[in-house]
Amino acid sequence: MDAAAATEYVESRAMTLSPEEFELLCESVLSESLPSARFSVTAFRQDGGIDIDGRIRNSLLDVSLGVQAKQYGSSNTVGSPEIQRFQGALADTGCDTGTVITASSFTTPAVESAERAGIHLVNGSELFDSMINLRVGVRRQSTRFEPDEEFWSLFGEPGEAGVIPSKRVPLANSFETLDAVLSAIGDTRGEKDDIVESAGASPRHADLYAIAGWVLGFVHQEWPDEESHRQRRWSLTRSGARYVAYRAAGLDDEAEILLLDGIRNAEIIERLVNSLSESGSLGHSDLVDFVASESELSRSSAKRRGSSVGIWLARLPEVSVENGREKRYVWNGS
Repeated sequence: MDAAAATEYVESRAMTLSPEEFELLCESVLSESLPSARFSVTAFRQDGGIDIDGRIRNSLLDVSLGVQAKQYGSSNTVGSPEIQRFQGALADTGCDTGTVITASSFTTPAVESAERAGIHLVNGSELFDSMINLRVGVRRQSTRFEPDEEFWSLFGEPGEAGVIPSKRVPLANSFETLDAVLSAIGDTRGEKDDIVESAGASPRHADLYAIAGWVLGFVHQEWPDEESHRQRRWSLTRSGARYVAYRAAGLDDEAEILLLDGIRNAEIIERLVNSLSESGSLGHSDLVDFVASESELSRSSAKRRGSSVGIWLARLPEVSVENGREKRYVWNGS
């Protein structure tokens, strides 16, 4: 593809994303454009509010930035009322400056309102051109571009039909460590060194618990594992940011609801629950066999992960655990 075709390609792919995925895409573009800054989607969605928080901090600057991302079609322009509401949201949250990013364009009154308010505007043409320049969603091959399918595959739900990839079977048996890693991802740029320093986790646990957050739908992986020129980076999804905010505020009941939803939606747990609800109970060795049969894991690898899977399963209120010669998981749901 030449540059024009590549721009059309990233636009078409961006418009197939869900609204939250589009926000995560914008967050990725912003992070690539300002490597020293920290960006993350906000925990709560409000009309006219902030979709992405940004912080630019160095020895000369300490600036907070609010970003709104609008996944509008080309015929749906952003008008001045939306800019004015966004200006109010910036004032309410104490942001120093703000940016509105849209996949479409802005009306003339909207541009005038933004100029008066000191709000920066990024239209669809500028957004997609930036993606090409920053190599977000495409790869450069000499003078041509090619799709970066690995990048786009990072969007969407982790679960899928068929054999479950090993990465989607959790190896994380401490919810306290999970909370610490999620908080670290939210407070930093989300690279491994950041997580290790902020959460006090080992490099291995930084990876394993970030992946566990991804399985729960709390974390988005910024770049594919195979990328050699970029360091893998994690960012919180809106559900993940909300979960971290609830935990920080001591709203444990609300946080638990989100956690249980994430556990139930994990593919291996969903399949286990379906089996358990039919059989009534399941021994731990049966659980290990089930994990081995439903995933890419060998039985020895499934055995190592069985402890984590069992802990996640037992977290559900509809499942209880009986300890005897062998641990058994008992279905208590309706």
